[in-house]
Amino acid sequence: MSGTTVSAGSGIHVETGGRRFLLDPKGPVKGALAFVSHAHVDHVHVASKGELVIASKETRDLAKARGYDLGQTVEEVEGVELLDSGHILGSRAIRIGDELYYTGDASGRARAFLGKCRTRKARILVTETTYGSPEYEFPQTAKVVREVNGLISSSYDRGRPVVLMGYPLGKAQLLSYLFPSWEPLFYHQSVAAMNEVHAEYGVRLAAAASFDPAKDADSLPNGPWVMIAPLSNGRGKLMAHLRRKYGAVLVAFSGWAVRRGYAASVGADYSFPLSDHCDYPELVSLVRGVSPEVVYTTHGFAKEFAYDLRRMGFDARPLSSYQSTISEF
Repeated sequence: MSGTTVSAGSGIHVETGGRRFLLDPKGPVKGALAFVSHAHVDHVHVASKGELVIASKETRDLAKARGYDLGQTVEEVEGVELLDSGHILGSRAIRIGDELYYTGDASGRARAFLGKCRTRKARILVTETTYGSPEYEFPQTAKVVREVNGLISSSYDRGRPVVLMGYPLGKAQLLSYLFPSWEPLFYHQSVAAMNEVHAEYGVRLAAAASFDPAKDADSLPNGPWVMIAPLSNGRGKLMAHLRRKYGAVLVAFSGWAVRRGYAASVGADYSFPLSDHCDYPELVSLVRGVSPEVVYTTHGFAKEFAYDLRRMGFDARPLSSYQSTISEF
């Protein structure tokens, strides 16, 4: 293909081979094929009437469970290949012919029931760079699991419950999968809702009681228990109450936990680096796996990673206007 153009606005605009695509659009799409990579709220939208959306079935159902109707979705379009990006359940990268590969959000390692991002050769690569700075190199998941289990065991010995906090879609399901053996076990209701959709797709997560903060905040058992909850500030109303009434230990999970002081910044007692994104070495490996002529970087350290890629010999440039904030979504 020739004459391919890539630009950023309310999504990533691609024109190639006489077709227009809008990748992870921020609103309804007209006159182009829309692609939704996954069901995090910074990537989904309510589709307009007649809009055709390329997305996985899992993304469609997770988005609907979160209040976003993607409308008519398809997984097969001529000349388009969807590939597992490893980010969360149903997340996909898109390859348009052998011309362009867009990762969406991607993970460079297998975790629990999730695989890692699958790459294909393409002339143009558009990739996320959430952790595109060399200080972000994550430990192996098995090491994190050992350390967290040790922390929970120590807390149980002291009669104290533990709240494991992660984003309610993605991280919370990993936590549900990785720490199933502690009893009693509770899922915050927002986590439980996402777990139910995972179960429909064959992901086996431990059974647990659902916790409704509006009704159950004062009726949890005394003594140790584990709760999987959304990542929230430990100084907020709910977490402060769980600390005060039950002596709960708050543990936050995020790739940003590589930074010293991250736990204190979110009001947690402890934090561990567990991410649904590529770390820096994995991003470099992903780029080399695609072997592109041109790389566009988006989100996070877009400018910094593009600079590093140029030093490695790649023609790289940032699309930094696409997402101006850094998140763990």
